[in-house]
Amino acid sequence: MTAETTLERTNRFLDAIEAANVGVIVDLLDPDVTWTAHVPTSGGIEPAVVQGLEAFGAHMMEIGGLMQSVRFGDRRITVSADGATAFVQSIGNFTTKDNLAYRNVYVFRFDWADQRIISWEEYANPIIILRTFPDQYRDLIDDFVSAVGVSAVTRP
Repeated sequence: MTAETTLERTNRFLDAIEAANVGVIVDLLDPDVTWTAHVPTSGGIEPAVVQGLEAFGAHMMEIGGLMQSVRFGDRRITVSADGATAFVQSIGNFTTKDNLAYRNVYVFRFDWADQRIISWEEYANPIIILRTFPDQYRDLIDDFVSAVGVSAVTRP
């Protein structure tokens, strides 16, 4: 795949996520896709890994269930000379189902083979995620609060 084709397909994939266009998303993913999220909400360094199209779809539906809208602004895409890898830096400008603004900086690495994504690595600020979605991480937050000996936490 050429670098130009990879650039076009990367933008098409991000556009499809924004539009919740499942058909295009699935078309651009390899059946054995691996999604690795380097977003350590647990405080460790181990990433969360989702393997295969079915597991990927379930994970996307879980995330999509939290969002009202998704926009990847200020996209900066760099493609390797051989077109096999695209790096994306973007400002996520999302709105949650509760109508709250969720803004985070994302870095993605997409590895492509046969014009499909075979590997997606994601990086984002976990603190912003925890502050925006405290109910999804309640146990983790409570464990942290107990461990550091804080008697009360004020939530926004």
